Amino acid sequence: MCRRVMLGLGLALLLTACAHLSVIHLDKKPWALGQEDSLTMRFWEFSYTSRLQNNKLVVSGTARPVQGSIPPWATWIQDLWLQIYLSDDQSKVLAKDLRLYLPMALDHTHGVPFEFHLMPEALGSSGPLYVSFGYRMELTPGRTRQTSPGESPQVFFASQGALFQ
Repeated sequence: MCRRVMLGLGLALLLTACAHLSVIHLDKKPWALGQEDSLTMRFWEFSYTSRLQNNKLVVSGTARPVQGSIPPWATWIQDLWLQIYLSDDQSKVLAKDLRLYLPMALDHTHGVPFEFHLMPEALGSSGPLYVSFGYRMELTPGRTRQTSPGESPQVFFASQGALFQ
């Protein structure tokens, strides 16, 4: 029995060592330094530029909700995470950064500003680099989630991000 457990643990460690984050399922754009660009996902559009600063790649811009993709009653952000991924031509994530936001009103016009800092340990293969974004959001009709007795709260939840492969 002990031998099986040890073999199982060894196999699990081996598989974990081979796994990597991948954005193969996400939309992506070729990375270009100093160029204004945008990437539209299912629920968010990311407008951004990138620059080099102190040996880091800094990507800044604004995320705006995609028109018509979010229910009209969902006007308050209870929980929001935005993430960026820098990947190689095989969609393997080379660097990532995450921003967490406090609750706030969902502003379709001004969106949500962001600034990500990426420090890739290696640049992968000699091919081009790509930028992808991820998000996790929980939207409600207002600041509070209070409802009448017996009534369930309205919550709109969506998430897209890198996966382990």
